[in-house]
Amino acid sequence: MQPFTASTLPPELSSRLTVAENLPPLILRIDERLQLRQLQRSDADELFRLVDANRGHLRQWLPWVDGNRSTADTLVFIESTLRQAAEPAGFQFAIIFEARIVGVVGHHRVDWKNRRTTIGYWLAASCQGQGLMTASCRALIAHAFDALRLNRVQICCATANRRSRAIPERLGFACEGIQREAEWLCDHFVDHAVYARLAADRPR
Repeated sequence: MQPFTASTLPPELSSRLTVAENLPPLILRIDERLQLRQLQRSDADELFRLVDANRGHLRQWLPWVDGNRSTADTLVFIESTLRQAAEPAGFQFAIIFEARIVGVVGHHRVDWKNRRTTIGYWLAASCQGQGLMTASCRALIAHAFDALRLNRVQICCATANRRSRAIPERLGFACEGIQREAEWLCDHFVDHAVYARLAADRPR
């Protein structure tokens, strides 16, 4: 795939090409209590403490949890998200509710040639059931279509993960099928339900 230049990228990203580290973090404000803010190095300690406090909850569905054992591990992850933004290949956001980080949502990668991305997310157990993740995903998806001008947003969830699957179902995604044994989860394979929404699917 040929690299994109600033002239071929949406303005949202062309202004960040090669200078992402010198810019303030991208923020998507949802309401007075909830916002998405691009992850920063200074988040490493708070984010690790959140992962550590939710380790059993997250490990049910997220294979990376066992490898995240210290603030240094979390910082390595955050550094990778800053490189992702600088490429540019999408953003990873802290979900901030009432001034504290409660989860993460972001692009796995943006495929600019085909104008598509897959998004992933997780939320602290204590914050479930309040609509925070649905609102966060709604904001990220709107940003993908409106600011990044993508054509397709995809969400893949383990078939047995009903809480995760409820998000794309609430947001009007179509379930396009099941990928068998799509992911190795700690000690076994899990199937994935593949959900997608196109720019043309949005209400006019």
